[in-house]
Amino acid sequence: MSSIDHEMDEEMYHETTVLHRRHLTDQVLRLPIRHLHLPAAICVPPEQPLQQVVELMREKRTGAVLICEEQARSILGIFTERDLLLRVAGRGWNFHQHLIREVMSKSPEYMSPKDKIGHAINKMMVKGYRHLPIICDEGKTFGMLSVRDILIYLCEHFPEDVINLPPDQQVATDRDGG
Repeated sequence: MSSIDHEMDEEMYHETTVLHRRHLTDQVLRLPIRHLHLPAAICVPPEQPLQQVVELMREKRTGAVLICEEQARSILGIFTERDLLLRVAGRGWNFHQHLIREVMSKSPEYMSPKDKIGHAINKMMVKGYRHLPIICDEGKTFGMLSVRDILIYLCEHFPEDVINLPPDQQVATDRDGG
């Protein structure tokens, strides 16, 4: 089969299947963030050693933690896997001797559970965030929104629109890969 025939078959595949199924619309973007099943945000005190925070992130399999005052539960910062790479890696530090407050991103932007999913996606895309704290009006943490959470939500509710591999497409199954 020539590449032109393959392209035409792929076009016909998309035209016939796309027209006969439920579509992802902007209505989903108007839903409040509280509709997402978010994991609880992991909070650590600013005096926590960097080594303990990294171990906690590995144990919980999370890409971000919030740095919070224990009594007030107010958010002082966020520490992400990106911070680990850009602020810590390659410095030759002993992670036991440095505190998380030294490398956290201070005063992170956050959103409310009442805010729209579309606004969160926009903020994450425009600002380059992969994690966004979700904080209730009373200052309590609601959860941590990640790009992965949004993708899971879209795949669960709109599988035909998101999981749409053309015929003969190979699927990667390695969880640790890129």
